[in-house]
Amino acid sequence: MVELGSNIEYEMIWQIYQKEKQSNELQLIPKTLYEDVVILINELKKQKTEDTDLQVSNAQRLINSIFEKRKQKILLYVAYGKQMPGQSPRQDEELYNEVLAVLKSKQLSTAQVEEQKTLIAIQKIPEIMLPSGNKEGPFEKDQLVNVKSRSKEDINFLINNNICKEIT
Repeated sequence: MVELGSNIEYEMIWQIYQKEKQSNELQLIPKTLYEDVVILINELKKQKTEDTDLQVSNAQRLINSIFEKRKQKILLYVAYGKQMPGQSPRQDEELYNEVLAVLKSKQLSTAQVEEQKTLIAIQKIPEIMLPSGNKEGPFEKDQLVNVKSRSKEDINFLINNNICKEIT
């Protein structure tokens, strides 16, 4: 049996896979599991036998399955605000922190919610650039204009510049 790194054997990858598959919780695995499997695969590739080719293929499939299963669990941990287990590989912790950071950056505030307002064009106007950088138009006189804006600045711009007026 080929040893993985200094303290993990090939058979242990299978055991880790089985535990991950059977549990909804992240299992405690060695912090260097992914690196150790890469070392094992590289050592097996050097041996070049039919048996080792099969072991390489199986090891790659198993480690990918373990990582995919752990990714699903990590997403659930983030969704439910759970902390990662103390002993987690660096890759798992990085994924957890990156997903958490993305979700925190995408939180809605009342200023970010789009407001839609219907105005009426006062005059014929070509396409114009609004303060937000969005383009609107062209407008025909008396045309209804639906303006979606993240700030009231665009709506105020259209009204204050006598391009549109509010429907009363």
